[in-house]
Amino acid sequence: MRRHIRHAIAIAAAATTLTGGLLVSTGSQAEAAAGPAPTRYADDFNGDGYHDLAIGSPDAGVKVAGTDGATTTLTGAGYVTVSYGGKNGAQKTGLKALSQNSPGVGGEAVQGGRFGKVLASGDYNADGYADLAVGGREQVSLLWGSRTGLKGGTSVADPYDWPGFGSVLKAGDFTGDGKTDLVVGYGTVLRLFKGPFKADGTPVSTQEVDTGRNYPVYGEGAQDRIAVGRVNKGSIDDLVVLGEERMRGRVLLGGASGLRLTPVTIRGGNSVTVADFDKDGYGDVAVGDAASTLDTETGAGVVRINYGSSNGVDENRSMRMFTEDTPGVPGGVQKGDRFGAAVAAADLNRDGYADLVVGAPGERKSTCEHCYITGGGLYVLKGSSRGVTGTGSTFYAYNAPGLPRPTGTFRIPTQLKTTDLNKDKQPEITIPVRSTTPEVWSVGTKSGKVAGSSPTRVVKAPVDPQVTPGNEFGVLAR
Repeated sequence: MRRHIRHAIAIAAAATTLTGGLLVSTGSQAEAAAGPAPTRYADDFNGDGYHDLAIGSPDAGVKVAGTDGATTTLTGAGYVTVSYGGKNGAQKTGLKALSQNSPGVGGEAVQGGRFGKVLASGDYNADGYADLAVGGREQVSLLWGSRTGLKGGTSVADPYDWPGFGSVLKAGDFTGDGKTDLVVGYGTVLRLFKGPFKADGTPVSTQEVDTGRNYPVYGEGAQDRIAVGRVNKGSIDDLVVLGEERMRGRVLLGGASGLRLTPVTIRGGNSVTVADFDKDGYGDVAVGDAASTLDTETGAGVVRINYGSSNGVDENRSMRMFTEDTPGVPGGVQKGDRFGAAVAAADLNRDGYADLVVGAPGERKSTCEHCYITGGGLYVLKGSSRGVTGTGSTFYAYNAPGLPRPTGTFRIPTQLKTTDLNKDKQPEITIPVRSTTPEVWSVGTKSGKVAGSSPTRVVKAPVDPQVTPGNEFGVLAR
């Protein structure tokens, strides 16, 4: 089975595949003949040809046995799990928790270690299986993929011993050598760890990434303010970096010598994704700014589209701004809707154009300022030859037909990810849902429509005696 998959990959070597917002190169036929072919997908941990879904639970407890035989629970030690893709979509049962107390996993589980707070998938050791980079408190681990999925791992040494190690993790081939590299955040600095990594977690080399200034890349939301994609029509991955508090962002283009800064700046925000919305071959940058005030409506939110070019962003093409008042977009601007709190992209209606998915967790909530009740929803804005358009946009509220009804109050969405987990060429939208018992929804799409006639699979935290539940179950690799 594995041999057949690799043979198919070698034949398709010159192609690229849009997966979860990233354009992932499949490598060259010569490389495939010389050794293991690159994994078909950057998130196929068991090499069966399906995308898989890695999920972190950084605030969960981990149970360890003391020297006296007594069991102690390390609160906030954290764990990760994988919902493996298959013909039916996301795996719902039989999930296993992997913590730093699991056999073969590098490091040691510690109280407050927050293992699983940041995740990034890619084939880091170039063996043909996707691996998972896991960030915690001042630590980074690599969990290795295998025929049976994630199995064992190692810690990545920090050669600089700077604060904030592992605050952000982003995977991609930033040097164009066909190997997966890892960008690691250090509080206000990014460094490129060049792949492939050795079994002990050592990269080929490391170098600082010049972002033009110190960009805070720590704290909640830092991972969402950085995106990987192919902006300038090349076969090498690029990086878009936004600063905190809506600081203007920068586009960094990949190349043989690493990531290089471009003079272009873009309006900042809290979320960003890269996709080709107008099918011209260039990756376009969509930035969600959920804190934006429109007229007097605070926190109403906007999304801005910057169209790609050979130099990064096309400065001769006007930036487009979308709000809930844009013609064709359902609803209207209101205080606290937070339109743009999360953004993702995929070709949902299979017309060749990437569509934009926008989260608005404040939409359809109570108007009282201190209420936390059920609410939120997501918008789908279509791609076209002119780029993203409001025409034909749709909105799906938290209670849309086909969506589950969790126990207690819940709000969607604060994170979004698009992935085809059942290989039907129709991407699902993955949504972590904060409710009485946190869960992850894999929402089906069909002909561009969300839920309804397409099933939603609900992934719940694994039942494992070695871990205790956490309220943050639902951190996604992205």
